[in-house]
Amino acid sequence: MQTPRSTAPSSNYYYRPTPQAQPVRSRRKRKFLPVLFLVVALGLLYHFVGLPWSPRHSNYTGSKKVTAANIMPPGLSQTSSDAMAAKINAVIAAHPELDIGVAVQDLNSGKIYQYGENQPFIAASISKVLTAVLFLHQVENGKASLTDMVGGSTAKYQLQQLIEQSDNTAWTEFNSLLGHQELGDYAKQIGLNSYDPDQNTLTADTIAILFGKLYNKQLLNNSDTALLLSYMQNANETDYIPASIPSGVKVYHKAGWLEDRVHDGAIIDNGKHPYVLVILSKTNSGVYDTVAGKQAFAGITSATTKAFL
Repeated sequence: MQTPRSTAPSSNYYYRPTPQAQPVRSRRKRKFLPVLFLVVALGLLYHFVGLPWSPRHSNYTGSKKVTAANIMPPGLSQTSSDAMAAKINAVIAAHPELDIGVAVQDLNSGKIYQYGENQPFIAASISKVLTAVLFLHQVENGKASLTDMVGGSTAKYQLQQLIEQSDNTAWTEFNSLLGHQELGDYAKQIGLNSYDPDQNTLTADTIAILFGKLYNKQLLNNSDTALLLSYMQNANETDYIPASIPSGVKVYHKAGWLEDRVHDGAIIDNGKHPYVLVILSKTNSGVYDTVAGKQAFAGITSATTKAFL
């Protein structure tokens, strides 16, 4: 019989049992453990994040199932935008007595559609929204407070009057407090490049950008955005854009008017496809014809509601 080899380590190596001395069950167990570990690891990976080729994985394209984070709201279809353009252009053509500029912004895609006059209009009271946004921006930066006294009343009350009742006295107070230079600088800062604070001129698409950024909370925090939108929801002069919006659809708007013009800008939201509509209109001569104006506003607004709602 061969004498067993010593288990004591030599100076060159440690003793390892020969394959004949290793139990069969032990060898099978060693081979099985890595496989078991791999199966368990893959199971956990699939459970928590999904595998790259599985329907649960967010980048998987072989199935219609996708994660909520990858679902983008649909923009306006080409067919709908073409139909809207045809109707709006027809309304503008039917009212040669008015200079009309229209901008529509799809708030799902951000795309802006323009029709009619693409030139600055004297904005009248529609730019009061910009004044309100800048004041609330200063409140958020600690430069002002809603409890400050402005023209004998709190700033919060004056803001409400400014937007809901289009109060010109409140507007004068706020613009004096803010200054034309500050208004112009802030307008450029947020991308309103056509705004002239001295002449109070804006293009329709610039107003659409202002309203879109306000609604998307890109200008103010949640509470101040909600406050300003609540005032716009109750704003006066509802005979233009709001008059043609179906019941149950939310409308946040601000109108402006002078002897020779009527403007209205609105955020329109049915909970699925929100958009901004801005209509600027002025007469070519004399006093503004409100009957013709309301017909034009109704036709243009209806064309957008058919496309978006």
